[in-house]
Amino acid sequence: MSVNPNLAAGSKKIFSESSKLEPSTLINLFELDFTQFGINRDNYALSQITFANIPPPYAGLSNVDTNGILRFHNLNINLENISTNLINPELYGQIIWKGKRYIPFPITMEGFEIASRGTLPKPRLLFSNHAQIDSYNTFFTIIKNSIRSIGDLIGLNVTRRRTFIKYLDAVNFKSSGGIINNDDFQIDPDPNAELAPDIYYIDRKLRENRTVLEYELSSILDLENIRLPLRTLYSESCSFDYRGEGCGYGLGIYGNQLNQGNPIANDKDQLITSLINSSLVNRGAWQQNTTYTAGNYVFVNIDGIKNFFVAKATTTTSPFDTNYWVADQCSKRLSGCRKRFGSPLPFGGFPATNKDL
Repeated sequence: MSVNPNLAAGSKKIFSESSKLEPSTLINLFELDFTQFGINRDNYALSQITFANIPPPYAGLSNVDTNGILRFHNLNINLENISTNLINPELYGQIIWKGKRYIPFPITMEGFEIASRGTLPKPRLLFSNHAQIDSYNTFFTIIKNSIRSIGDLIGLNVTRRRTFIKYLDAVNFKSSGGIINNDDFQIDPDPNAELAPDIYYIDRKLRENRTVLEYELSSILDLENIRLPLRTLYSESCSFDYRGEGCGYGLGIYGNQLNQGNPIANDKDQLITSLINSSLVNRGAWQQNTTYTAGNYVFVNIDGIKNFFVAKATTTTSPFDTNYWVADQCSKRLSGCRKRFGSPLPFGGFPATNKDL
């Protein structure tokens, strides 16, 4: 699989900058995704939380392209000609990243440390109105009232994106007509220069008062009633249907199957040729009132899967008659998989979960 050269170059840049003794300022950008949050919640619409009709410096931001996602940043930007920017509030304090607008607001996410015990981090998301701009308080109140109107934000998708200031879109910088003073560093706009995003979900509310609204976040792996992968983990047993989806023996989808997908062993991993002391002959689909001799094998379609049977002796009976037929079955163990496939094995179990290993 080929790697996008732009993504590769962006990754190289971001990690190179991270390793410097004096990297440029690290920018934290926050996204609250309401696109799926309102489904089955009384048809909740994002319009209940909006940038419209908010006092300066946010007045006039009703045309911000959110598409169901509110975007914020908490960078203390070195604003120049503030009086001019107040006249044009659509430029006031915003950061443009990948063409999307991030509005300044006192918002933080903390607690991303990963413990050596293997426990997943539970970051905290905090909204505040502690800022020097009076309209923060108004906006904070609107956010809290909107949250109350829908009950709460439990389950809301929250993403933290990180990049260095030099990689932001060129429109942000003074040298390109923006409001960030870049006299002291060289800009290098690159939408691919980004650290891996941190994606979490609001799990519970920790605190709410007049000045602070705080939530605890969890990863998708740590949410209640969520299991990934969404099937039981068996260490020694394969959960796939033999010759069906996942297994694929006899279907030629892996390219490394042995014996061309012919019958090979029973559910105890005993070779069928040894059990009947005869070579195998393919007779296709089983036909009623047809005589089959030892070594003849047939198949019967059951739920779209071909089930194979090998005759032990001359017979006209149904292949389900175990007195005259032996069924080609998998033991659902690694030993059964190895009899049918070379490396790698399409084993549907999880051997690494075996605590005895």
